Amino acid sequence: MAPNSAPDSAELQQALAAELPADAVAPGNPERDAVDGAPPSLRAYVDSPAAVAAVLAICQRLDAVVVPHGGGTHLSLGLPPEQVDVLLDLSGLDQVIEYRPEDLTLAVAAGAPLADVQRLLAEAGQMLALDPASTPASTIGGMVAANLSGPRRAGSGTARDLVIGLEVAGVNGLVTRSGGMVVKNVTGYDLPKAHIGAFGTLGVITRVNLKITPRPSVERTLVSPLGDPAAAGAAIGAVIGSPLVSSGFDLVQRTLTPDFDFDDSAAWLLAIRVAGTEGGVAEQLAMTAKAVAPNANGDGVTLEGEEQDRFWTDADALARPSAEPAGQITCRLSALSSQTPSLLGSAADIGEDLGLRTVASARALNGVARVRAGGSDAAAVLTDFAQRLRAAAERLGGALVIESAPTEVKHAAGVWGVSADAPDAQAMEALRSAFDPGRIINRGRFVVT
Repeated sequence: MAPNSAPDSAELQQALAAELPADAVAPGNPERDAVDGAPPSLRAYVDSPAAVAAVLAICQRLDAVVVPHGGGTHLSLGLPPEQVDVLLDLSGLDQVIEYRPEDLTLAVAAGAPLADVQRLLAEAGQMLALDPASTPASTIGGMVAANLSGPRRAGSGTARDLVIGLEVAGVNGLVTRSGGMVVKNVTGYDLPKAHIGAFGTLGVITRVNLKITPRPSVERTLVSPLGDPAAAGAAIGAVIGSPLVSSGFDLVQRTLTPDFDFDDSAAWLLAIRVAGTEGGVAEQLAMTAKAVAPNANGDGVTLEGEEQDRFWTDADALARPSAEPAGQITCRLSALSSQTPSLLGSAADIGEDLGLRTVASARALNGVARVRAGGSDAAAVLTDFAQRLRAAAERLGGALVIESAPTEVKHAAGVWGVSADAPDAQAMEALRSAFDPGRIINRGRFVVT
């Protein structure tokens, strides 16, 4: 069959129905099931790793493009697929497989909702220290496949730091495991890391083994008002030079958060969260306030409890798909943390020059920022914004990825900003060819199509 040609839908449905229960295969719903605007021909519901592998093997044989679907909360990531022959519904893989609270390890099926997992762990005074912006439907597998993380990245790292093992179904019809259920596992190749952030293009994740952590007895956030990104850069530099241990360290444009009683000139907020004992948290926050004070527009505010939780949810709003995506673009920037304030200033200047409204936030310790620009229905304007901001990032040795935008903007500006001959792209190309030679999983969506 020629690449990118649609398989015979009747033959595909018949083949899937022979492997799955009668009610597990159905025509796709163009409105409910569309992937970044591309409607699927079929939806296949699976409830076991073996069923996932069987579907992949059939699709490999018939050259049918598969899009794994967990909670469906981040389907705007990546390029729009040229076609979706099978939407692979993983919601039936939602079990907690093994929980060892005494060992601080947990194994869950990929379709398990993150919110449900956190509630289970909270009952034992524990948590998963990954907090990407999510909805009740967001799943562990989707979080790992897209390598999503949230404010706790400042202290706990990303999925690459907390995933200790994976089970993956491949297009060859086999289910394989790598890693294990122990925190220190150094035997053989570290295969789980290849799948983290690969968008399922090397196989569909069916099980995730994770390190978990005790919930802190005390956790508070200092929110300090700042005038502009330059002041923020100085404040961040002062804190980084101190012996601070934080569980959140974000620079947030004030318009993202609930109103604070700060001076109107304070357009930015530096939020630093500290966890530990009562005395330790008080000491670290006092030290942090003293370091930030020379660059702040007044005294900061300390948050805890529900007020703190609400603040961090609002502060990370740009990591969630926009409720009104038309006429908007959201870009994720990465650079040295010392360059982040400069990039945020450039984003505001470019947006103003193009007549766009911009709002931004950043993981200040990690050099990862998000900028959302809107106010124009003209694809050319949004494309120009992305291209100019990407050029600014690359001049500083950074990069830009478009997380959401109208389809024509994604194609015109390029989502990933990685050339095919770049060493990283070549390495991913080799892995893709080895694990999915027919490019049937998420064809066209990732860096390596």
